[in-house]
Amino acid sequence: MVKTRFAPSPTGYLHIGGARTALFNYIYAKHFGGRFILRIEDTDLERSLKAYEEDIIKSMQWLGLVSDEPVLYQSQRLDIYKEYCKKLLDEGKAYNCYCTAESLEEDKNKLIAEGKKPMYSGKCRNLSDEEQNLNLPHVVRFKTDRSGGGKFTKFKDLIRDQSVSVNHSEIDDFVIMRTDGIPTYNFAVVIDDALMGITHIIRGDDHLSNTPKQVLLYEALGFEPPAFAHVSMILGNDGKRLSKRHGATAVTQYKNDGFLPEALINYLVRLGWSHGNDEILSLDEMIQYFDLKHISKSAGVFNKEKLLWLNAHYIKQKTAEELVSLINDININNINNENNNNNGEKDKIIQYGENVAVLIDALKPRTKTLVEIKEKMGFYLNEGNISYDKNLLSEIDKFKLNESDNNEYDAHSEHKESAADEVIYFLNQLMDFVKNLQLNSLNLNGAGCLNFIKESFDDFFSKNKWTLKHKAMLIRIALTGEKISPGIYEVIFALGEARTLSRINDFIEFVRENNDRDCSKAIT
Repeated sequence: MVKTRFAPSPTGYLHIGGARTALFNYIYAKHFGGRFILRIEDTDLERSLKAYEEDIIKSMQWLGLVSDEPVLYQSQRLDIYKEYCKKLLDEGKAYNCYCTAESLEEDKNKLIAEGKKPMYSGKCRNLSDEEQNLNLPHVVRFKTDRSGGGKFTKFKDLIRDQSVSVNHSEIDDFVIMRTDGIPTYNFAVVIDDALMGITHIIRGDDHLSNTPKQVLLYEALGFEPPAFAHVSMILGNDGKRLSKRHGATAVTQYKNDGFLPEALINYLVRLGWSHGNDEILSLDEMIQYFDLKHISKSAGVFNKEKLLWLNAHYIKQKTAEELVSLINDININNINNENNNNNGEKDKIIQYGENVAVLIDALKPRTKTLVEIKEKMGFYLNEGNISYDKNLLSEIDKFKLNESDNNEYDAHSEHKESAADEVIYFLNQLMDFVKNLQLNSLNLNGAGCLNFIKESFDDFFSKNKWTLKHKAMLIRIALTGEKISPGIYEVIFALGEARTLSRINDFIEFVRENNDRDCSKAIT
């Protein structure tokens, strides 16, 4: 049975590269009806944090990559590592090294100065029992077999489909147990992978240099080595390894930025693997089609625009109720929202209802993230007065100077002394119209009410010989405080009669208060 694992260290949040590695391991195991395991490699006691561990587990669950067995922690297996270390010592395959850090650094610098590869001198390799003092600080080193000369360790990389051969002269007598009794990475992972029955290890190609050492340890401990597959790195658009300087790298941040897990795993699976020209793939389809031979040998380049495109696609597939639940689940407290008129609404929980459903259905086709949806709902979530930016007053001049709609001004010339007066006249007419709609007394569902509002608006503008397209911007600003919003009918339906009338009245007061400005100098 195929059995894979993902083994992160809780020294940081789960990042995009790690998530892709986890995904490849998960879908490869599931493709063969196998099992996938999550192992937390928390032996770095100084850098490992509980918060990082929790983030890794929650991020994996959010992505849908659930371990088939209880999560395994290396910190709970220290006695096992010590047992296997003793086995190697007893069999003469490892030895105690008493060299100080200072002497090792001195030897290293000397070799570098001579133009040689820094390697351990082997000073403690053949110490007799009498020459050793276990009371002194010491590490345990693996004794690389150099007998007979010309020794090689070989393994096959499944992605490159080629054998890799490394001369033992290039492999140091590497440390397997530190002075504090904590195993090194290479030693612990070999024991864990062997005892867990891992058959395939899919990981980044930055681990290629570790593989020969691990193969030596498998053989020395009497374990069958698993199959290895090394995936190329993810690069930023500048061709350098993806890092924080390229933007968000943590999975949690993508969740908080309003990305859906389906979009993220869809993007990550295509970042280095392909199935024909398919761009949209569900997790079930990934499991069905995934293989190692179609993983690219070259590095993938992260493209956020493509991720946004996928996210927009998956948002369109969700119902309004599903989107409300997802929006409420994300943490957007730290989102930079300085340019949003409705600051303070971003942290509110959205209560699902027919009015919210109408708004979200109107926003779905034009938004790329959940955060964007909530930001564009700010006018609705703000239950009090909204603030109007004075720069929006430039729209008053456009309202007055719109030559294609001049007939209406002639028809009501007695009301027109300035652009502001004309706007106020129009908004008062709009208030009377909304009152006459009697929205609160309608017994219609969302679609029926929207259709009623639209037909009523058409009749209102037709009777006044007005054109909605020349008034839409002004209405939108009055109701939302923004130039961009969902459709006017959806906005009125969502706000309801009382809030709609209140917003129009507030905007009238705003226009009156700013009526002393010189319209000819307005910002256009």
